Amino acid sequence: MAYRKYTAELHTKGRTIVTESFSLLDQPWILTTLTDGSAAELSLREIFDGSHSVASIRGDSPLQDVAIYRLLLTVYWCAHRQELLSDPGTELDMAEWIPDRLEAAAENEPDNTVLNYLERYADRFDLLDPKQPFMQVADLHTSKNATTDVRRIVPDFEDDYFTLRAGDGALSLTYAEAARWLIYVQAYDYSGIKSGAVGDPRVKGGRGYPIGTGWTGAITATIILGENLQETLALNTTGGALQAKNDHPVWEREPDTSAQRLDPANKDGIYPKGPAEILTWQSRRIRLFPDGGLITQVLVSNGDRIPNANANVQDDPMTPYRFSKNKSTKTLDVYYPKPLDSQRTMWRSLEPLIALETDPVYDAKNRAPKRPKTIDQLAYLKENEVDLPETLNVSMTSMEYGPNSAVVGISISTQIELPLEILPKSALNQRQAVLNLAAATSQAGTMLGSFAGQLFQAAGGDYEFQPAATDTLLAELEPKFSEWMKSLHGADLEPRLKAWEMTVRNAVLEHADVLLVGAGPKALVGRIIESNDDERFVSAGTVMNWLQRKLREILPRTVPR
Repeated sequence: MAYRKYTAELHTKGRTIVTESFSLLDQPWILTTLTDGSAAELSLREIFDGSHSVASIRGDSPLQDVAIYRLLLTVYWCAHRQELLSDPGTELDMAEWIPDRLEAAAENEPDNTVLNYLERYADRFDLLDPKQPFMQVADLHTSKNATTDVRRIVPDFEDDYFTLRAGDGALSLTYAEAARWLIYVQAYDYSGIKSGAVGDPRVKGGRGYPIGTGWTGAITATIILGENLQETLALNTTGGALQAKNDHPVWEREPDTSAQRLDPANKDGIYPKGPAEILTWQSRRIRLFPDGGLITQVLVSNGDRIPNANANVQDDPMTPYRFSKNKSTKTLDVYYPKPLDSQRTMWRSLEPLIALETDPVYDAKNRAPKRPKTIDQLAYLKENEVDLPETLNVSMTSMEYGPNSAVVGISISTQIELPLEILPKSALNQRQAVLNLAAATSQAGTMLGSFAGQLFQAAGGDYEFQPAATDTLLAELEPKFSEWMKSLHGADLEPRLKAWEMTVRNAVLEHADVLLVGAGPKALVGRIIESNDDERFVSAGTVMNWLQRKLREILPRTVPR
């Protein structure tokens, strides 16, 4: 990527001093895909001024994309919130507000509300400002003035990602690249020991001791994707985000120092006060060091710690929350943000995405997860007959960290085509049928793994469950299930449920046939197994009979009547 030199003039005591500047409002840094399929690198203003028809964010990694989506949403919420506050006589009605914004998105109209808001805070969006650099601390330093190279803020770096500077061959990032990774690190940085910053009273022996990961690293970042970026922003905006009080993103408050922020009224530390603050939570204190038009060194120290391991921090409207029976008491229910499961991701993520606390399968002992407020709001609007997309394209992304969350692990993501009509409170039967069918599909996959283990036993080995068989089947069925859910719109439910059970049964038996072929002649002949003074005969035939019996139990609609 070609480097362009950015400067600003600082006037002081009659002298003009030229300083480096990189305005996120004016300089291109956000990597996007346009609606015509082409790629474009845009500034913040260009995202909102209607000059480009942006389909989606497509940056350096899926997790980075999530972090930038959430930054854009915060800008969007705060801008429209301030507009609403400027006219106290206006009563917010999301049943009108959302359709109006969707109409503007369809026409790719400029969002002057956001553009005016950005102008008011323009001085806070300069990556290299000498006093208040964006999401950084200007004078951050250690007692030894130590820094690290830029690989510190790029996970799973690859050598060819970086620009090699002429002469010394040092690794470096362009300002645009550094801006993207800065936002990523504030969202997803791993826990573990950090550089000890001068001025942070928590530092001991020059070290900053672990305070946990970035907030977004603890959640399932759930994004409802629209036909274009402006539609995505509207669909992920809740009434709560537009009406939150005392809720400020990092650029609306005083610049941070090297120390964590404190709340005199709360001995546990500072808690986020709303969605804008939590989406821009400064989990780290960071400083980027420019040299010759590139970022060559960085410093990352501990920032604001969320007390009590994120318990009951329910300000984020874009994540599900799980109930903690162990941490809850008779007087206090405790919920934690729920990240995605790395195994069988979609099948385990469906319940926290669509279940309701009022569904009768839950009670005081078995509490429902709390679905994202964005999903809740669209369900409410659907129930009130607001014209919305019939199917929601829901993207879910999480980070799985290594031991003690001290190293970056893997990113986990899935997408679900979610029929809007199963989400309202009144759609209990449809919702429960979908959840039951997802559970049955997962159970059928488990039976295939057990079948594979029994085949191995019939061939002469010891029984051992074969998770690969289960995972392969469920991965194959995942996109089919998402497609099947789309077919529920306006359809008679029972025939669609039967059709899916037949799909699952056929897929399981196809995989079972492949496993039978691979089991070899010994499994066909079978053998006697002795266990606890008991004998039983195991062969490919007996194991197949067992599997078919289990499928009849799990998938009753496939049994001929």
